[in-house]
Amino acid sequence: MISFVPRLFVAFLLFLLFYGLAWLIRRAVRRSLKRVSQIPVSVGILIARSTYIVILFLGFIVALSAANVNVMTVLESLGIAGFALGFALKDILENLLAGILLLFARPFEIGDQVTLGAFQGTVTDIEIRVTTLRTYDNERVAIPNSHIYTNPVVNHTTLSQRRYRAVFDTSLTADAAQIETEALRAVQENPDIAADPAPYIRVASVDSGGDILRWHLYYWAAPTKAVEVETLSITLARIKTALYDAGVPTPTATSATILRRDPSASKTETRAPDD
Repeated sequence: MISFVPRLFVAFLLFLLFYGLAWLIRRAVRRSLKRVSQIPVSVGILIARSTYIVILFLGFIVALSAANVNVMTVLESLGIAGFALGFALKDILENLLAGILLLFARPFEIGDQVTLGAFQGTVTDIEIRVTTLRTYDNERVAIPNSHIYTNPVVNHTTLSQRRYRAVFDTSLTADAAQIETEALRAVQENPDIAADPAPYIRVASVDSGGDILRWHLYYWAAPTKAVEVETLSITLARIKTALYDAGVPTPTATSATILRRDPSASKTETRAPDD
């Protein structure tokens, strides 16, 4: 035991040395790969983390050798234990494999705005086991990679433009040609809305009973959530003002009230006294 303690101390120092070396090399690899535009960010992350794991494993082997431990015996034991743990850690291994496949498939990059299942937000990190989102409500969500890999992924910002839809109602008595002219003019005045493809408007539904003619106005703009919220708000406000100034009639709300007599109420009759 007395002779083993110094070797154990040396092994611990060697492992710390390799740990620091792995951290520095991972950081250097990340910075170097960021300067190479041909290599995607996700692939650079995979290379940096793989390098980090390899150096740590080498440090573990060197530390065992310094402690005068039979490395082959330890590796054989790890192999048997790994086979047994493979069944117990099946979900973790699936996430690890899915993370590697995602980094190569690249359905999204860090900074993209995506929909992953029930969550929407901006990708902040792609790890081997989980992918992290920052939602539009500023919440941090970690989603297992196996769930992402086996389900549809919607990438909202991978293309330069995205189509949006503004919905508004008018009365059935309104002039359709006038509505199209005024609504399109209001949209085309917004510099954030693309001119090509040009905005267009369509009738979505007709409700004769409620005197409602529903319109859908489609336009193209930048694909970020901030642009969607801003352009939609400005578009609806300008359409409202334009239609009001043009005298376009709005839907006439109709309602009916049915009064029912309380069946428990009794009717009182008044009779004249007998003569």
